[in-house]
Amino acid sequence: MAMHAAILFLALAALGGGADGCVPGERAALLDVKRGFTSDPDGALSSWTGLRPDCCRWSGVVCDNVTGRPRAAPPPAVRAHLDLSHNSLSGGGVAPPPPLPRFLGSLSALRYLNLSSTDVAGEVPPQLGNLSRLVTLDLSSLSGLHSGDLSWLAGLSSLEYLDMGSVNLNASVGWVRAVSMLPSLRVLSLPLCGLTTSPSSSSPANLTRLQRFDFSSNAINASTVDAWFWNVPTLTYLDLSGNSLSSPLPDAIGNMTGLHVLNLDGNGMVGMIPATLQRLCSLQVLDVTVNQIGGDMAEFMDRLPRCALGDVRVLQLSAANVSGRLPEWIGDMAQLTDLDLSFNNLAGEIPQGIGKLSKLTRLFLNKNNLNGSLLEAHFVNLVSLEWIDLSQNSMSMEIRPSWKPPCKLVYAYFPDVRMGPQFPAWIMHQPDIKYLDISHSGIVDRLPQWFWKSFSDAVYLNISVNQINGRLPSSLRFMNSSLTIYLGANNLTGSVPLLPEKLLVLDLSRNSLSGSIPSEFGAPELVELDFPVFLKHCKAMTFLDLAQNMFSGIIPEWIGRKLPSLTHLRLRSNMFTGNIPTQLAGLGDLQLLDLAENRISGSIPRSLGNMTGMTQEHPPLSLNPLTGYGASGNDRIVDSLPIVTKGQDRDYTSGVIYMWRDPGGALCSHRIGEPELSRNHLNGTIPWNIGAIKKLESLDLSMNMLSGGIPSSLSDLTSLSHLNVSYNNLSGMIPQGNQLQSLANPAYIYIGNAGLCGPPLPKNCSSGGDDSVQQAPLHGDKSLSKIVFFYLGLAVGLVVGLWLVFFSLLFVKTWRFAYFQAIDMAYDVVYVFVVVRLSRRSSAKESATS
Repeated sequence: MAMHAAILFLALAALGGGADGCVPGERAALLDVKRGFTSDPDGALSSWTGLRPDCCRWSGVVCDNVTGRPRAAPPPAVRAHLDLSHNSLSGGGVAPPPPLPRFLGSLSALRYLNLSSTDVAGEVPPQLGNLSRLVTLDLSSLSGLHSGDLSWLAGLSSLEYLDMGSVNLNASVGWVRAVSMLPSLRVLSLPLCGLTTSPSSSSPANLTRLQRFDFSSNAINASTVDAWFWNVPTLTYLDLSGNSLSSPLPDAIGNMTGLHVLNLDGNGMVGMIPATLQRLCSLQVLDVTVNQIGGDMAEFMDRLPRCALGDVRVLQLSAANVSGRLPEWIGDMAQLTDLDLSFNNLAGEIPQGIGKLSKLTRLFLNKNNLNGSLLEAHFVNLVSLEWIDLSQNSMSMEIRPSWKPPCKLVYAYFPDVRMGPQFPAWIMHQPDIKYLDISHSGIVDRLPQWFWKSFSDAVYLNISVNQINGRLPSSLRFMNSSLTIYLGANNLTGSVPLLPEKLLVLDLSRNSLSGSIPSEFGAPELVELDFPVFLKHCKAMTFLDLAQNMFSGIIPEWIGRKLPSLTHLRLRSNMFTGNIPTQLAGLGDLQLLDLAENRISGSIPRSLGNMTGMTQEHPPLSLNPLTGYGASGNDRIVDSLPIVTKGQDRDYTSGVIYMWRDPGGALCSHRIGEPELSRNHLNGTIPWNIGAIKKLESLDLSMNMLSGGIPSSLSDLTSLSHLNVSYNNLSGMIPQGNQLQSLANPAYIYIGNAGLCGPPLPKNCSSGGDDSVQQAPLHGDKSLSKIVFFYLGLAVGLVVGLWLVFFSLLFVKTWRFAYFQAIDMAYDVVYVFVVVRLSRRSSAKESATS
């Protein structure tokens, strides 16, 4: 209805005066206005019809008492005002956005025109320059509009407020000259306009009354030392954020003595703020986030205007490369509401003077090198504090259990701050908290009964990586607002609870949970679970970690069918039984499979050799599942992922997703190819086609009940750097090959298999080892035919040679004695010569083929 009234007002204003009564031309004009509306859900224009010729009786039409004709507004004055903001002029359908009507330039009485956030497109009509009475023009948030020439602005001689935010002005090179022709301009807002031309002093500027200038989020990467706005003393608001200004702040900033707000966020400017900033006695907001200020924090604070310290409300200095200590006199900034010094190199203790800031609502000191203890004195007068982030420092809290904070926190982010060993009782008095993170805080205590009730309205909860014990409630569905819950790496007991309906992320890993998983699990929108019939609906899940719990039963076969996007599957250290599902081979993107330390039995499915996720290269994951959903806006995970890789227990953070071939993580690539099947009850043989997993780096089949031979195709795995088949029932000759011979601790690889023989074991296959064990089907092993022919030829030669020797020695006694004596003397020499000779030939041949 606001749009109805605005257009009606505009139409009536255009009718003017004339003869008495509602003449046909006036009635026709009003009917044209009605036809311009695509809908009238309230029926406001239902009385506007040709069946009622007296338009003075139409709803919303006011007629003059003297002339009887429609009038625009009560006397004595008319100030034409058109506000169509936040509307859908295309009717909200699929039709393309309409252009901005050119006839608007004929509405010469307009003084206020607001078309912001409407769905219009095309070129800004230059006819708007005819609106010489216009005081306010708002075309902001019209991303479909563009203008290559702003010379039409010169006609708006009365304009005081101009906002063209998000209008594409990339082609408008003369924009500075155009706006300088507006001597009455007080507000100039041009954010997100794609401007590339620096507002240098070489362009004439006559903006002597300008108070607010918003030039944020453009594409300026040139020097602004000589920009005209540094010499406009009337400016109270200057926003240059989101550009790439190459120069430091000039000394000329000291001329802007009326400045209240200075925003330079995200420019990468290099250098300390100039000392002339001390002249800005009206300064209230200073934002130099994401710049290279450098230097000492004390020096930076000394260059702030002491005459304005009592009035500064916002100090944003995040990621500005400052170091040193916070001065104690920061407590003198009595009006400070926002203090953000995060992502710097600040050191030392937090001064207790910060506890004087009774107006402070947001305090961000995270990601620094701060140390020392946080005392009650640090919070004594922080009665307005709502948001606090002290994470990633080296601090501890020394707070009495009976202490009641004077503030009412909404956002409490304390990961890595040592609070333990007792659970921090003071948070019980903070029922307004929506985001709570006390992870990795050294808490060794029982989860108090009041915890779930006190934070039933929380959106984000993280108490992971502590030693918190206690039993989980059977249901968490009362937590109607919860989106993220991290409870991992504690000593919690009980079963998996029913989950809140809105929950997106849940971590219950590395606890002592038991029992069955409820069939009606809840949380239909869950996207990440670091913890299963409910899982079959999560088709987009990439990371599933159920390790180190007490889950039992068989591994569901539908994991391979219903979770096609899985890249990492960890079921280690549970009590799963039964066979390995053959359907896991259908997980084409699976790069890490960890089934170790369960009670899995049966044979290893041959289909695992066809897992394409371990046979092909893959691009990096678009979403790193270890990044987490951080509540601070700086998404990170404070926990680590324990992975047994290459026989060693290692903790990895988010980089594990891209780590390849380097336990230290120094070399980065795309994937891990490591099936982990040790410490189960697997039997049968090792699949002969295991060599098809070309990118396999680590294979651990130790401590099972596998039998048969070791497939010779293992020697084809050129990426293999760790192998462990120890403590099984394997037998036969160990395959030879450069890759297998280069593995570390060769004897340890095969220990505990009494039937194995050949290097690197001391047991010689020809002297008691069973070298007749089938290695693989004939069609699957290229080297099998060579082995068969070798032994066949050896057998024939042996038979012929024995008969010749036997026939000669049988009839010549002296030959017989000499012959056996020579054989005894030369046996060792010949044996060593033959073995060494064959070994050298084999090595030379393998080197040539590789």
